[in-house]
Amino acid sequence: MGGGSGLVEGDYHFEKYFLDNMKVIKLLDQAIKQNNGFSLARFGIGEISYLSWPANGLLVQEFKRYESYAGASDSPEIIRRELVRSLRDTDIAGLIAPWRLDPWAKQTRNVLKQLKFMPSKACCAWIMQILLDEGTLWPWLSNKKVFLVGRRSKEAEIVFKEKGVQITGSIELNGYAELSGVQNELQSNQEWEMALISAGIPATILAPRIAKLTQKVAIDFGHALDMILDGKEYKHSDLVKKWNDQFS
Repeated sequence: MGGGSGLVEGDYHFEKYFLDNMKVIKLLDQAIKQNNGFSLARFGIGEISYLSWPANGLLVQEFKRYESYAGASDSPEIIRRELVRSLRDTDIAGLIAPWRLDPWAKQTRNVLKQLKFMPSKACCAWIMQILLDEGTLWPWLSNKKVFLVGRRSKEAEIVFKEKGVQITGSIELNGYAELSGVQNELQSNQEWEMALISAGIPATILAPRIAKLTQKVAIDFGHALDMILDGKEYKHSDLVKKWNDQFS
């Protein structure tokens, strides 16, 4: 599973090799059909901040106010180690497109250069939000057996069911410490075909692990879930504030 490719040494312009959305959907559907473990893990600002550590410790410092919300409840060493493993193991890596956030695309290139690694398959990190915006998401998910993972998975169940998705279960995932419990739950419930994980950094770590352990499809679904639940009202900063306020 996963693994790098024999791309030209030193060329880390990953965006040139992005798969288009329909190709990604095709690969995911194929994996379900063939009962193959297959994962899509996304590496956004939080993940790239941790992957840049310790060479660029400042990014982790700047990410501090999001870290609890993003479920980064362990030391930077451990989180970085797990994210490196995830980047190497995932079948498709969702990466930051330069046309979305150029400085972060550059930082992603630095990370890949440092690791001397290039994912064999990559797509835009915002793929699930794009599918939602384009109206492709619901027709694609309809009739699939889905397990929802994340802080808002319970409240999402209703919406998904209304849209014709078969929900076989859901479980919360609030931080790194809860990973193994969630992993066990997903391994013991075998009815699902696809796990959609919206849980910040732990989602990126969990997707390849779960795909490997269960031989099913696991997707780091991200903020697409918040957009589904909040619609036009969706604001990332509000969700972070609401979460952090519980602890102040």
